Amino acid sequence: METKIEEGEEPKKGNKKRSLIFLIAALCVLAAGGGAWKHFYHSVSSAKTKTLVDEQKKVIVIPAVMSNLDSSDGYTHYVRVSARLLVPERINTADVEAYMPQIQDLFQMYLHSTRLQELSGEGIYRLRESMLQQIQNTLAPIPVEDLFFVEVIVQ
Repeated sequence: METKIEEGEEPKKGNKKRSLIFLIAALCVLAAGGGAWKHFYHSVSSAKTKTLVDEQKKVIVIPAVMSNLDSSDGYTHYVRVSARLLVPERINTADVEAYMPQIQDLFQMYLHSTRLQELSGEGIYRLRESMLQQIQNTLAPIPVEDLFFVEVIVQ
C-alpha cells in the first residue's frame, strides 16, 4: 500500500517540525518570564528583609500612672494606665528615661481633664493617639514610633 500525497497537501513531517519549534519557543519564553519574576521578586523581598533587620526596635517601659478623672456626677473615678514606647534600637534608653517625669506629667494632665465617658469605646484609641503625639512633641529629637497600652483600668 502506497500513500500518495496530493498536490495541495504538505507532508506531515513539516507540521511536526513546526510544532516542535513553537513548543521550544514557548518554553523559552516561559523560562525567561519565570527567571525575570524570580529575580525581581527575590530582590524586593530581600530588600524588605534587609530593612527589617536594619531597623531593630526597642521597648521602653513607662511606669504606671494613676489619676482621678474629671467627674461631673459627684463620684470620684480613678484610672490606672501602664504603657510602653517603641523607639529605634540606636536610641539610648537613658535619653528617653530622662524625660520620664515629663511623660508621666503628660499622662496626669490629660487623664485629669478626661471624663469617664470619654474613655469608653473609641476613647482609648483617641487617648493613645493624643498621648503619642504629645510624647513625640516632648521628645522631639528622639523618634518615638509607637505607644502601647499594657493596662488601662478604670474604677
